[in-house]
Amino acid sequence: MRTFRMGKAIWTAAVVTCLLPVAGAVQAGESLTSELRLSDAVQTALEKHPALRAAGYQAEAAASGVRQARAGFFPRVDFSEGFSRSDNPVYAFGSLLNQGRFTAADFAVDKLNHPDPITNWRTNLSGSVPLFLGGRTVLGYQQAQLGHSAAEQGRLRAEQEVIFGVVRAYAAVLLSREALSTVQAAVRTAEANLAAAEARYEAGLVVASDALAARVRLGRLREEAIAAANQVRLSQAALNEAMGLPLDRAHKLTGRLDLPPELSEPLEALEASARTQRPDYRQLDLEVQRLEKDVLRSKGALLPTMHLTGNYEINNYRFASNGQDSWSVGVVLSLNLFNGGGDHARIAEAQANHRRAVAQRERMANAIGLEVHDAFLAHQTARERVGVAREAVAQAEESLRIVQDRYDAGLTTIVELLDSETALTAARTNLTRTLYDATVSQARLDLSLGRLDRARF
Repeated sequence: MRTFRMGKAIWTAAVVTCLLPVAGAVQAGESLTSELRLSDAVQTALEKHPALRAAGYQAEAAASGVRQARAGFFPRVDFSEGFSRSDNPVYAFGSLLNQGRFTAADFAVDKLNHPDPITNWRTNLSGSVPLFLGGRTVLGYQQAQLGHSAAEQGRLRAEQEVIFGVVRAYAAVLLSREALSTVQAAVRTAEANLAAAEARYEAGLVVASDALAARVRLGRLREEAIAAANQVRLSQAALNEAMGLPLDRAHKLTGRLDLPPELSEPLEALEASARTQRPDYRQLDLEVQRLEKDVLRSKGALLPTMHLTGNYEINNYRFASNGQDSWSVGVVLSLNLFNGGGDHARIAEAQANHRRAVAQRERMANAIGLEVHDAFLAHQTARERVGVAREAVAQAEESLRIVQDRYDAGLTTIVELLDSETALTAARTNLTRTLYDATVSQARLDLSLGRLDRARF
């Protein structure tokens, strides 16, 4: 019976060493392309899984948002180059004036009413420096920083969920291969039983029904072996999907199923630490802070704004030639007096969004406590079931030994022997399942605690 090695303490070694290197058996019909440790599978998933790429792009977008918000602290400078031609009297008069080419002849009534088409090249350089914006620039920058931090926490949570998927899929492959190994061993035993039953029948020691019973048992086990082999292939495809690899890739896993260590921390301490370690909880807490800034920012819209402005302009009738230049410098004070109540509605919206996020944070805190509680109890139950299953295997082995001795002595029928072998196969299969459940329950507990990160691998 193979074992799945797990180390000490909650997942620090529980997942990393739960899959210690051992020689992996090549199952019938498999084409194994490479050896694969759990740590290798995790690293592959961290590099290739599309969910992590998406979370990474979201974090990159949030980082760009920070740079955009930071730009609000700097002056704005604009440059423009324009060309126009018109015989509009107002345009013609203004262009001549801007170009510094106005003469007394241009005041003739006919000239004023019917000017010749005027060409104007206009080069303009303008700038604006924010002096006071009601705190909106600072608050916007702080919002962007909080949004970026929240996106990073979202990326970390996505990373943990991917790792959990890999651990679960990796253990499922080990489970399916162990189940196949168990049923293949049962097939070999059934083949030997059939040969022995037929030999005894030929010798007149047993009736024909003994050989028939052995043949039926062998046929049923061969069907189970086919199903088990298919499950191996399916679990391997699921592992590839969890790693972000093509589904038809096969690997030789270097791990075994074993009992995870007993928990050393009490449930109350685990529930308390989960809220500080879970990235999704920190993400929501950062969102609450961001929305709080949004409330203050929306209130800033009620305050006046002040900008320092400057402008430099060159006008000429030909391109790239010296023209008439002009400049201006000023301070602009703006205050919205009425916009139909839009600003106050925006404040109310921001306040409602903030209250909603606060309520969601409270709900998540309660949900995390329940999740940790459930995972903790599931882990304890899984460990207890492993002990019971191991005892059942020992009892089934002893029962088979006794029945085998009785059968060899001619004191019982082959039906009792086959029943004992069936019971042993079922007990071994159940033990493998309980070891798998214990491994997954350990991973689920650490996921609920926010401890399942790349540093463990």
